[in-house]
Amino acid sequence: MKRLIRIEWLKNYSYFPVILFSSIYFGLVIGFTLMCAQTIPIFGISIKLLDQGFLNFPQIWNFLTYFAGLLKIFLGLIIIFTISNEFTSKMFKQNIIDGLSRKEFLFSKVLTIALLSLLSTVVVLVMGLILGFSFSKSTEINAIFKESYFVFGYFLKLFTFLTFLLFITVLLKRVVFVFLTFFIWWVFEVILTIMEYQSRVIEKFDTSGRNVTEKIQLITDYLPLNAMSKLVEEPFQRIRLIESMTGGNFTFEIPYLAVITSIAYSILFLYGAYFIMTKRDW
Repeated sequence: MKRLIRIEWLKNYSYFPVILFSSIYFGLVIGFTLMCAQTIPIFGISIKLLDQGFLNFPQIWNFLTYFAGLLKIFLGLIIIFTISNEFTSKMFKQNIIDGLSRKEFLFSKVLTIALLSLLSTVVVLVMGLILGFSFSKSTEINAIFKESYFVFGYFLKLFTFLTFLLFITVLLKRVVFVFLTFFIWWVFEVILTIMEYQSRVIEKFDTSGRNVTEKIQLITDYLPLNAMSKLVEEPFQRIRLIESMTGGNFTFEIPYLAVITSIAYSILFLYGAYFIMTKRDW
């Protein structure tokens, strides 16, 4: 394992896309968390996140992991560029000639993905603890760890997303084809989700005459990108301003189905990448 990590380090530590996209990603994550205590204009409305309870334990984990997850494409770019470069520059073929097996090659990429996901998770965890202890109204142990699942969910979301890009890159090799395929698949999932929701949504009236839309399980929730997104739900429903307007009350539930589905997809993507590498004539 140490040997494979060292090989990956020597390959990529001075590679410009790695330096660029990792700097952008971690710079944005850290910069955003440092701005959280400030008043932020959202759709023309000035909202102070501190007043909305986002910086309180345990809500802070949902808030930070969701917004950090929106930036995951920058980590994805690292995976796409590094793997694509190995194939287009014939580095992969040279590694095989030099004695690195295909299984070791894939395992080195899995280690890179795991380390990137872990490093990002640690950064979010540390920033969350700093903000939480600085601004949270409660710093009791129960409050701190009550929704710590979001940290694990964030790690799994990153890992699954990066293995998805690994699979596409091994399949297509060229950066432009990988980008195009990912974009088409994302649009495909969005369109299918909208169509299914519109066809299956159930509306009724409650006793007060207020229109209510029931939350239903969609088949499209099992698609890769949708399953990943379910690991860390959007936090806006727990904004105090919205809760006061809708009369809603956020209830936290661990999405076990999304966890199982994401783990299954990670295994499937890695097996698919290995299958392609063993069957294709490079």
